[in-house]
Amino acid sequence: MSRTVPTELEAQTTTTTTSPIPHVARNFHKYPGANYVLPSDEQEAARLKLQHDILKVAFEGRIILTPVNSQTGYFVLDSGVGPGAWLLDAASELSSSAILHGIDIDSRLFPRSHPSNASFSVNSIVSLPVHWSNKFDIVHQRLLVAALKRSEWRQALDQIYRVLCPGGWVQLGEVGTWHGGPVTEKHARMLRALFESRELLLEVSTDIPDLLRAAKFVNVRVEKRTIPLGSWAGKYGTDARDDFMGIFRGMKTPILNSGGLGFVETEEAFDCLLDELEKEWDNTRGAEFDFHIICAQKPQFVG
Repeated sequence: MSRTVPTELEAQTTTTTTSPIPHVARNFHKYPGANYVLPSDEQEAARLKLQHDILKVAFEGRIILTPVNSQTGYFVLDSGVGPGAWLLDAASELSSSAILHGIDIDSRLFPRSHPSNASFSVNSIVSLPVHWSNKFDIVHQRLLVAALKRSEWRQALDQIYRVLCPGGWVQLGEVGTWHGGPVTEKHARMLRALFESRELLLEVSTDIPDLLRAAKFVNVRVEKRTIPLGSWAGKYGTDARDDFMGIFRGMKTPILNSGGLGFVETEEAFDCLLDELEKEWDNTRGAEFDFHIICAQKPQFVG
């Protein structure tokens, strides 16, 4: 009888223990039912602000890629607002008559100070308040790849469609692929194992255009930029490296609480793998990642 030889990932996952690995944990959200795999603390707030600056440079200083008139008093919703980096920047670009509201599943990252036309609340994009229907002109959301399950993406897009005014626009930003070397490949396999264990879609950036069309959006547009990773690319590459390393180091708790997923057996082994990854990027000219911004419109006339 023939026997199928398991792939490396299958071999690793079949021997994975589910016993949590002891480690120093950071603070995470406590929102019921949420699946987000990154922390909620001051360190994460600083990383998110750095991330905003990196992406702003990548897209030539543009943070709003949907058609806008800076003199119009838009209603704007920012989903996954975090410390408000995008929302506060948008507030400075739009008319002072614009109303901006940010939502997240944890209030700890909300900015302590903000302009009077900005506000924040604890809400989930998969279940927005009923009275928000047809309320917003623009909905922005960035990097919920680490938060939304496969089944929740359609729910989220349906909710966004509902709360947008006819003719309103959604802008979604998600990471694409990234490249480095053998350590990058090994780490990516561990990350994929984590995402699959939580039903998260690691390649959701390529799925979003079709998901938007299925949710009845029109005028779907995609812009992609490639961003260097590592000190070989100067300060910009170093900043991008620090941002990505902050993401990956922030996933320590979900990985170790899952027993290391067959890739690491101790906290020290996890930290060493991430140290090796950082060194590889610094020493690999051409290490980079892609980022996609996808915009789409709710039809002017909704039947």
